[in-house]
Amino acid sequence: MKAWVVEEQKPIEENPLQLRDVPMPEPKGKEIRVKVTHCGICRTDLHIAEGDIPLSKKPIIPGHEIVGIVDALGENARRFRTGDRVGISWLNSTCGKCKYCLRGDENYCPEIRRTGYDVDGGFAEYVLVHEDYAFDLRDISLSSEDLAPIMCPGITGHYAFRISEIKEGEKLGMLGFGPTAYYILRVAKSMGMEVYISTRSEEHKKIAIKYGADWVGNIAKENFPDKVDAFIFFPTAGNLVERALENTLPAGTLVLGAVTMSPITISNYSSNLWGRKIKTIYQVRRDFGNEFLRIADELNLTIEKEMVRFEDVPEAMKRLKRGDVKGMVQVIEFVE
Repeated sequence: MKAWVVEEQKPIEENPLQLRDVPMPEPKGKEIRVKVTHCGICRTDLHIAEGDIPLSKKPIIPGHEIVGIVDALGENARRFRTGDRVGISWLNSTCGKCKYCLRGDENYCPEIRRTGYDVDGGFAEYVLVHEDYAFDLRDISLSSEDLAPIMCPGITGHYAFRISEIKEGEKLGMLGFGPTAYYILRVAKSMGMEVYISTRSEEHKKIAIKYGADWVGNIAKENFPDKVDAFIFFPTAGNLVERALENTLPAGTLVLGAVTMSPITISNYSSNLWGRKIKTIYQVRRDFGNEFLRIADELNLTIEKEMVRFEDVPEAMKRLKRGDVKGMVQVIEFVE
């Protein structure tokens, strides 16, 4: 089968992704093999290709926003039949027996294996996954091209939204407006929340207003109209964390969604941190994923996207790095 493989990490302009013919993976035990029809391109894939994140497996096939059709079953796989539509996210498997898995915090499992990082991912014609970690899409009406980005920014956004503890009718603030924030905005507005968005991008400001943001600006220069009950923060700019806290009510929660962060300094503990909670997103969980799939289907959460041909993946990732994406996400479409 054909796959885009990272053997040596280097700037995307130097083409770390190489198109290779690799052996067809064969499912064993409770694994299923999925013929990939769509795979979203995530900024994490760019970080993996360029070396911002060290390789866990070498070589590696990136891609963790996967939708496809079950093509073959391991000898003990019973959950799906060939021809069923499934999704695969960053969470590829966990041990299922550690204290984290047993209490429902599988994202903290020390033996976690991640799609497109610890195991080969969806920048390929076929991919393997344990049947218990595939999302069942048989009863979901959304198109596969809209479901692919839900496998990462959608699920991650719902995780952030849930742990923020925000409730219907309250005020939510967000810093950064990419696809993850887009999904949160859509759900928050369906629940009658007032949503304030801070972003420097003029294009993203227009999209946020289009989908119902109540205020759009830049908290590096100005405050929200009111302090919010919860704040979800996406960029790596640690210098803005205290500004987010300044705009959050006591008893409120600040959720940090970045994988890395520049140094964070809180200069005024009493005014800006005291009484507030700070949480971080850590990997993803299946329960939040299944919950969000139902919500996304009910709300018909489509997203503005750029469709990418399989052979054009490296060029698409160069555009992603430049911020030259036509839409909010890029989705690879595999054509027969």
